[in-house]
Amino acid sequence: MKSNPTITVRPATYADRAAIVAAEALSTPGLRYVDQVFDLFMDRTQGEFLVAELAGDVVACGKFTITPDGSAWLETLRVIPACQGLGIGKRFYEAFFALAHRDGISTMRMYTGTKNVVSKGLAERFGFRLAEAFTEARLPVAQATPTSEAIPFQPVTDPHRAYQLIGQHRDNWHDFLVMNRTFYKITPALCTWLTVTGQVYEEPASESIMVIGARFMPEEALHIGFFGGDVTQCLRFALQQGCAAGVPRLNCIFPAASFAIYDALLQADFHPLDATLIVMETHVPATT
Repeated sequence: MKSNPTITVRPATYADRAAIVAAEALSTPGLRYVDQVFDLFMDRTQGEFLVAELAGDVVACGKFTITPDGSAWLETLRVIPACQGLGIGKRFYEAFFALAHRDGISTMRMYTGTKNVVSKGLAERFGFRLAEAFTEARLPVAQATPTSEAIPFQPVTDPHRAYQLIGQHRDNWHDFLVMNRTFYKITPALCTWLTVTGQVYEEPASESIMVIGARFMPEEALHIGFFGGDVTQCLRFALQQGCAAGVPRLNCIFPAASFAIYDALLQADFHPLDATLIVMETHVPATT
């Protein structure tokens, strides 16, 4: 009888960088960013970057990220095609739960596409359930014409003010805010992080609110995480920000059932993508 291969999941090191980048290139050739965010992922104050070894070779990676509200975001799970089906994904999830218990984390989330039945099935096997479905829309900045008029948005520097403004419109966003396909629950802690990092803006006269920025790779795109109030002015301001930053595009990911947001983006010439993203979550029982 052939024995099962020995799979070792351990923290990544800087010496693993080339192997991780190579594994990502094989696993998701159309979605590659690990090399650009490697230093961020190696910051252990924000979670753990893990690799899987098989016969001494790095064949997979996965990231356990601690979000501002203390929940965990599971991302960048990559397994090279030749090693898929060997139980490596299962070993990563076991490691994620061990980290959650170690750090006292009670909620974990991840996302995948509706067509990725393997990813969805693996998450369900470990008790994850659907939290929300999302749609993405993009606007190529070079194809848009920004308004020349001044748009009186200003940075919000008070986290309590940010949370108050966001709270007035959070139902439209089903309590989620998304940047770089990182799906955050709207909480006071999240609003503090967004404020400190300079990503919250308001137009006081209409009490309009705009969250725009990037978790990483801001040179690639600006991400509209939230808007409310005068949505036309919000999206005009977003375009001005995109032009000023010189980015190729604006991205916005929003709940699929939020038709008002969808219509506002269409009116601003955003192009919806033909894909549905789903966020799944689980609540981790406390250990005794």
